[in-house]
Amino acid sequence: MESTVLKFDRTARTLHWVSAVVIVWAMLSGLFVSFLPSVAVSQQATLQQLKLFITEFNVSLTMLYIPFFIWRVLHAIRTKKPVYCKSLPTAQVKVAHVAHVCMYTLIATLLCSGLLMMNRPFGIFGLWNMSPMIVDQTWLLFFARVHEYSSYVLLIFIIIHLGALAKHQHSGNQILQRML
Repeated sequence: MESTVLKFDRTARTLHWVSAVVIVWAMLSGLFVSFLPSVAVSQQATLQQLKLFITEFNVSLTMLYIPFFIWRVLHAIRTKKPVYCKSLPTAQVKVAHVAHVCMYTLIATLLCSGLLMMNRPFGIFGLWNMSPMIVDQTWLLFFARVHEYSSYVLLIFIIIHLGALAKHQHSGNQILQRML
């Protein structure tokens, strides 16, 4: 017997994959930059240029992503979700919903704290610049810490998300097909 997979609509699927690419890139490259080792003085200029390039690219990319994220949240609120396969227990469906709400909340926290922690002019790929919103060093440090710790928690949620996807796919529940 062939099962029918109810998919999310095209907008939800597109916004999901755009989000996945932007968030995974920003997270992995941000972790890469934060964990770059100390190097000899002769290599510092090159390393600093690489860090600056990645940081500015991430700021530009995530600034560009903000309207897509808002669209995604509004679309998720307004659009009926496809039903999960009937073999999933109600408790698992509820846990998945809570996890998704947590991930949306963490992404919103990261985007807001990223804006608020900026201590220099920033913008979108050098085409538009904005002055920092906060100048007080205590608050800048606070939002930098919120940004850092939120990214670690989101990484944990992404790992759980991918683990649950793998588990369900392996057990025959076609969860991934809902987003393809």
